[in-house]
This record gives sequence, structure tokens and C-alpha cells, in this order.
Amino acid sequence: MSAPEATPEQRIAAFWRAVDEELLNPARRYLKGFRVGLVLGLALALLLTPWRGESVRVRVGAIGGRVCRLHGRHRP
Repeated sequence: MSAPEATPEQRIAAFWRAVDEELLNPARRYLKGFRVGLVLGLALALLLTPWRGESVRVRVGAIGGRVCRLHGRHRP
């Protein structure tokens, strides 16, 4: 005796589960690893920079201000 055919809704749900498992989860893991590497790299760069702490803070603040203005999150 053969198994009954899946309904269209069940087949669509199975398709999206497969897409999530095969494509989206690996992409999420990759992006999470990329973000962690980026943050660690920036932290190391700031720790090992030859500039004094005050000048580094000024530069980082200026970059942060530009980024905030570009994204519309800057408060005067």
C-alpha cells in the first residue's frame, strides 16, 4: 500500500523548510561569522594602532557621526 499524496499546502511547507535548511541557515551562519570577524578585526586595529587614544576617539567619533547622518539617525 502506498503513502497518500501530500496536499499542496504540505508540499509548499516542505519546500520552504528545505529552502530554510539548505540555503538560509548556512547564509545566516556565514553572516554571523563575518560580523564577529569584522568586530574582532576592528577591535584589534584600534588596540594596535600607533595613534594616541585621544586622537583615535576623535576619529572614531567623526566616522560614527558621518555614518549616523547617512542613515538619518543623527540628533543635533
